[in-house]
Amino acid sequence: MNLKQMEAFRAVMLTGSVSQAAKQLFRTQPAVSMMISSLEEEVGFQLFERHKKRLYPTPEANYLYKEVEAIFSRIQDVSQTVQDIQNKQFGFLRIGCMPGPSTFYLPNLLADFLEDHPKVQVSLQTRTSDLVAEWVASNQYDIGLAEITQHQSQLAEDDRFTLPCFVAIPADNPLAQHEVITTSHLDGEPMITLHPDHMIFHDLLTQFEKHGHAMNVRLQTRFYIPALTFVERGLGVCVMDPMSIISYQSYARPGKVVFRRISPAINLKIGIFYPSDLPRSMITQEFAERLRENLIQIRDFPDQYLNWGEPHTSDK
Repeated sequence: MNLKQMEAFRAVMLTGSVSQAAKQLFRTQPAVSMMISSLEEEVGFQLFERHKKRLYPTPEANYLYKEVEAIFSRIQDVSQTVQDIQNKQFGFLRIGCMPGPSTFYLPNLLADFLEDHPKVQVSLQTRTSDLVAEWVASNQYDIGLAEITQHQSQLAEDDRFTLPCFVAIPADNPLAQHEVITTSHLDGEPMITLHPDHMIFHDLLTQFEKHGHAMNVRLQTRFYIPALTFVERGLGVCVMDPMSIISYQSYARPGKVVFRRISPAINLKIGIFYPSDLPRSMITQEFAERLRENLIQIRDFPDQYLNWGEPHTSDK
């Protein structure tokens, strides 16, 4: 039994006549009759009886029709799946993300993506940057967002981003009156930082020592979101990446914390990682492009979060 025979049989069952089935299939009536006859010879039993110029399916034909209809239903499902894949509306996406952006930034971006791709399934897992890179390399993630270390030179230039960091300051702190914060402003100022093994802490310490200023670390946290609670309470200032700032601004109200540029510049280097030995799905490419565009917006247009909060005067 081939697909053409099943198609002719199904059409006759649905229309009740060979002539109508032929019109539906855009075939001649003799061609449809021949396919029905050849099918009956192949299965070894009669499918239709003719009474007064009408066709009546035998009980065996009704049993067979249920199976054939299930096959065509499955073919329709496959056709819809193919169309969904073509329209980037179907697939499974495994994402690994470093801790900071995985709490608010990436979930918000991913939620927007899923609203536009309702049939896509996603796994989002939080790992350290080193583990994200390692697990992507071992094909456990389709895409990863992580900090770039010196040994990760294989990333394409388009997948590398240098994001400028900013200073989170209690809104009532006198430092909030400055447009740009320097290490001299922060000399002895209570600070909330990440742990010393983080690149931002290392770069901050280098700049403080280079300019002969003292970094007064009052609190250390593993992530920036908890650090912002301490900034709100006036316990210190914190130099942080823009994704953490955007995360904070997605749930907090203006008035308690403001953000300012820092000089010399402190940067966070991050990248979009992919498995090197596997082709990328269309869904992976679609999400990666959206992530890339968003990171470019963060990098190139900092006023979107610098203008958040209380207005401030020019540098004094």
